[in-house]
Amino acid sequence: MDFTKILSNNPNILILGAGITGTALIKFLEQEDCQLFLFDEKKIDSVKIKQFQELSENFKNIKFDLILKSPGIKPTHPVHEFLLQSKIPIYSEIEFAKFFFKGNILGITGTDGKSTTTALTNHIIKSFFPKTEMGGNIGLPFVSFCKKDLDFAILELSSYQLDDSNLLNLNSTAFLNLAPDHLERHITMENYKEAKKKIINRENKNSFFVTSEKLLPNLEFEKLNSPTQLKIFGYKKNLDAFINTDQQRIITNIFSYPYKNFRLKGNHNLENLAASILLSESVGVPSNSIQESIKSFEGLKYRFQFIKNWNGIEIINDSKSTNIHSMLSGISGIKNENLILYLGGKEKGEELTPLLNRLKEINSTIFLFGEAREKWFSEIQKTKSEKVFLFETLEECISQTKKIIESEKIDKIIFSPACASFDQFKNFEDRGEKFNSLIEKYFPS
Repeated sequence: MDFTKILSNNPNILILGAGITGTALIKFLEQEDCQLFLFDEKKIDSVKIKQFQELSENFKNIKFDLILKSPGIKPTHPVHEFLLQSKIPIYSEIEFAKFFFKGNILGITGTDGKSTTTALTNHIIKSFFPKTEMGGNIGLPFVSFCKKDLDFAILELSSYQLDDSNLLNLNSTAFLNLAPDHLERHITMENYKEAKKKIINRENKNSFFVTSEKLLPNLEFEKLNSPTQLKIFGYKKNLDAFINTDQQRIITNIFSYPYKNFRLKGNHNLENLAASILLSESVGVPSNSIQESIKSFEGLKYRFQFIKNWNGIEIINDSKSTNIHSMLSGISGIKNENLILYLGGKEKGEELTPLLNRLKEINSTIFLFGEAREKWFSEIQKTKSEKVFLFETLEECISQTKKIIESEKIDKIIFSPACASFDQFKNFEDRGEKFNSLIEKYFPS
C-alpha cells in the first residue's frame, strides 16, 4: 500500500484506539494534510480530531480512506467488526510505519524473553551501527521514529501487533519460544501460533529467521515455502548457535563467544543471548564487537533483575513474569538452593501442572497473593502443604518474610508472580517498582 499517495489526497483517516500507539499515530498524522478521526471510549482533549465514543449513525456515515488500528482494540470489538464489513482495509501501526522507514528492520517475537532479546540485540548492533533504535512493543511505537535517518530499527513484536498486520517481510527476525498466553484474545493455541508466524519473511532469500531447536518442529517451517535463511540455536553441536554450558560458550559458524561475564542468569537468558548473537551476525556486526557488548549488557528492569544481597540472601525482581512459562524460564537453572517465591496476581487460566511439577523439584517456600491466591493455594498445597502461605497483598508477603528467614536457611528471595498485574497494579512496571520500594522498607541496606 502506497501510504504517501493516500496522504496526498486530503484523506479521512480513522485511528482505532488512543493508547500509546494511537497517540503516536495522531502525533505523526497531525503533521499531514488530512482529516483525523478517532474512536476511543475514553475522551481525549483535542480540537483537531473528531472523536467518536460509540458506534453512532454519524460514525457510520463517514467514508474513511484509511484505518489504522491500535493493538489493544480486540478483533471482536463492535466497531472493528463493523469496519471489516465495510471492506475498507485496516492496517496496523507497524505496517504503516514500515512504509516510511528507509533502513533495515529486525523483528523479535515469542511468548517470553522478547523484551530482553530486543534490548540485547539493540545493545549489540548499536555498538557497531550507532544509528540504531528499538521500539514496537517495547519503548517507543515504531511510528515515533520511522522517518529518522537510521540504519536499523529493532522491534519487539507482540502477537497482537502481528495478528493485526499483513506479512511484514522484515530483514531479520526471531521467534524465540511458544507457550499458552493471550488466549483470551486468540482463543486457541493454533491462532496464537499463526499470528506469531507472520514474523517469518516469505519473500526475501537474503533475509534471516532465527528460532530454537525446541520450537522449530512446531512451526512446520517447510510448509511455508519461505526462502529466508534459517538459523537455529540450542544445546546441540550441529546448530548455528550451540550453547555449550560445559565450556560456557555460545559457538556459531563465525566465532566462539564466552559468556562467563554475561550478567543475566538462567538458561532462558542464554537462549536469548544465542538469538541476539545470530541476529547481530546476520547484519554484519563483527564478532569482537558482539563479544564486548555481551559483557556490558545490564539487562532490563524487572526481568529477573538482581536487586540486592541482604545478609547473604539474593533478592530478585522478576515482575515481568506475567505467565507461568515465563516464571518457569526464570528459575530453570536453579537446583540446590533454598528459595522464597512470591507468586500471584490476576491469573490467566493457565494449566498449573508445569508449575506444580517444578515446585516438586526445588526447595521453596511459597507466598501467594492477589486474585490467584485462593485457586492456586488449593492446588499448590497438595504439593507443598507445609510451605505455602496465603496473603492478600504483596506487602503482606514481604512483611512476613523475615519469620521464615529467622527459622530457615534461605539463599534467594524471588518475586516472579506468573500472573498479570491488573488486580492490584497498573502494569508489571508499577508492580516491579512497588516491590523494590517494599524491599527497601523491610530489608534496608
